[in-house]
Amino acid sequence: MIEWRWFSGWTDDELAPLLEQARALTRNFTAASGEMTLEAGWNQVHSVSALGREQPGPPSPTGLFERARGVLETFDFSDPRIVRWHFSSDTPLHGRTVLLELKSLAERLRFLCAVRVGDTRLEIGETCSVYGFGFETLEGHLEEGREWFLLRKHHDTGEVRFEIEASWRPGKFPNAWSRLGFALVGKRYQRAWHRLTHARLRELTWHHPEFAGLPEHQGTMAHSGHALEELGPVRIFAQRAPGRLKSHVEEEVEAVERGHWLTPVGLGVLAGMRSLSAPTLVSRRLAQSPDARTDPLSVALSKPWVPRVLEVLALGELVADKLPKTPARVKWVPMTGRIFMGTVAAASSVAGQTRRRVVLAAALGGLAAMASTWAFYSLRKLATGKLHVPALAAAFAEDALLAALASRLMPLVDDTPATG
Repeated sequence: MIEWRWFSGWTDDELAPLLEQARALTRNFTAASGEMTLEAGWNQVHSVSALGREQPGPPSPTGLFERARGVLETFDFSDPRIVRWHFSSDTPLHGRTVLLELKSLAERLRFLCAVRVGDTRLEIGETCSVYGFGFETLEGHLEEGREWFLLRKHHDTGEVRFEIEASWRPGKFPNAWSRLGFALVGKRYQRAWHRLTHARLRELTWHHPEFAGLPEHQGTMAHSGHALEELGPVRIFAQRAPGRLKSHVEEEVEAVERGHWLTPVGLGVLAGMRSLSAPTLVSRRLAQSPDARTDPLSVALSKPWVPRVLEVLALGELVADKLPKTPARVKWVPMTGRIFMGTVAAASSVAGQTRRRVVLAAALGGLAAMASTWAFYSLRKLATGKLHVPALAAAFAEDALLAALASRLMPLVDDTPATG
């Protein structure tokens, strides 16, 4: 099914027969939802954003929930600079086949793949209303898997949230260079699209209600993608959400198999910079996560008071680092402590996984902590000795780098409610 082109897309006359062919395609995977796990090689992505509030109670016909529902039904939440949806609006949403135009390299390179809306969900309960749909990839797609888009309104507060849940793995590629390109930049484009989806849905529902329920173009084919200049340029590097006014992304959890070991290594690096930073970060994450804990280490770190204590100790370490009588971090005792902290933090970051994964993560964290200890000690010596940078300035520069790495490594949940 897959087609690709340089510099130009497909006309309606070209898309219509391709859509008809795609209706006969089957899914390109056989795994059930419960089988699509990290251990089985499936990447997991989950995010939640707060769109705002409307009046408490069931959704109002003209309220935020229904406006967002109209945007979802025409797939207009997808940024057309990365993914544009082509479909027939005459077919019911449940079972609807859609052609996805995937764009990269500033929209110069385009791929055409097929998906199908495998299921829809509409529940108006006593305390909560839910609407959404999930699509499944079809034969010839660059990826395999399914993705859910869900709106959820809490009747007691009137808050409306948007959720994305996906399980995926690389699929079929038309040639070797496209597979290599996907491995190099595919995840970055996925991440950019994922973040822009939250920002775009919020922008459409709050500032462009006239677009809700209307395709961007309606002819032989319907298309998603009303132009929104407010969202700014597409940035394909990994970054936090562009700000609460644009996206209100409160939680983002992304677990990708090929990058699964970056977190333990990163925690080891943090421990080599400041020994208590790594366990503090993991403890805060575990304390905020609703998942049940079974292993003693993660149970201990997830207790609500533990991250508070660790934060105080970590602040003390930041102060002690800058005192002239503090021993060098490469001395036996400080280095042993940093390796130990890196090992503990790395093992805790994969708590609940297989014993082999936990042991391997612990080893990676310990080795990374040792390497980081020597590396940053050497950099500090170079900066203060040969480059004549003041010791205090070098220490604060390392603190800034530590904070930046921590924010990228394990973003934390922000519980501040949306106010619209």
